[in-house]
Amino acid sequence: MTDDLLERSPAHALLADGTTVCIRPATPGDHDRLKGFYDEMSSENLRLRFFSVSRRSAGMAADRACAPARPGYRALLAETRGRVLGLAEYDTGGEKDAAEISIAVADGLHHRGVGTLLVEHLVSAARADGITTFTADALSENREVLRLFADLGLRTSRRFEGPETRCTIHLDEDDSYLSAVESRGRAADVASLRPLLCPEAVAVVGAGRKPGSVGRAILHHIHTGGYTRRLFAVNPSVTSVLGVPCYPSVSALPKTPDLVVVAVPAAAVPATAEECGKAGVRALLVVTSGLDADQAQALRTACRTYGMRMVGPNCLGISHTEPGLRLDAT
Repeated sequence: MTDDLLERSPAHALLADGTTVCIRPATPGDHDRLKGFYDEMSSENLRLRFFSVSRRSAGMAADRACAPARPGYRALLAETRGRVLGLAEYDTGGEKDAAEISIAVADGLHHRGVGTLLVEHLVSAARADGITTFTADALSENREVLRLFADLGLRTSRRFEGPETRCTIHLDEDDSYLSAVESRGRAADVASLRPLLCPEAVAVVGAGRKPGSVGRAILHHIHTGGYTRRLFAVNPSVTSVLGVPCYPSVSALPKTPDLVVVAVPAAAVPATAEECGKAGVRALLVVTSGLDADQAQALRTACRTYGMRMVGPNCLGISHTEPGLRLDAT
């Protein structure tokens, strides 16, 4: 891991299910979290990763990933809300243009694209370092990681050595790899936009009792427009607005909404976004205008921290006219 990698800004990317994760280099300060990441792994996951169930191997892996930077080694981790989801690393071992690669993904997060996303970023870093080939050893029964390598879109070969499989991955950039990356990104984009454009539940924060407010107008349009799913209002002062049930906070709603319409004063927007993120909301429609630079930055930070997609601020709303949904949030 070289100094230039440590200085790079974290990259925010989408998993296959549309969840936002942060991809960044592992640092010495991550040691305890990475140690916990491995400690939480099941014995089976450890065996497939280290070819044994020894916890000592996991501890050594955390030590290696968080050691001071050294030539020929890089480690990238994927995280969300402070939780490590996966780690991918390569080590040239003194070779000039080849490196050994390894991947670990947290229990319960397989098949969501964590490993693939990490490898894509590691491929870009390796190419910048002049590396042309990755090699990896995997147990032949570890179909998940073998499928990951096969589906990357890169030219891959395998050699069977007893219970293990030796994979060689050529990092030449060609149309098949670029198409595979684009296809994965497009599918993730669609998945991430579903809570925004096809929400199963919507809440409007800032719908007042008096006519004339933007929040009340949007709630009226959603309600009278025939929205076919669940609709809530959030207002601590009343129990109902325009016939729509009202609750004191987002966290008090009987169902976590996919989409929250934020129509509160600018000063309250960051705290509202933070509350939505903590409650598990997947998307925000922020119609509030007049945010200053600090408020806008806090809003973006909340969206990235909690993986929420956002339209706004200072927007006219969104509309989806499909008969099965009929969402007029304008």
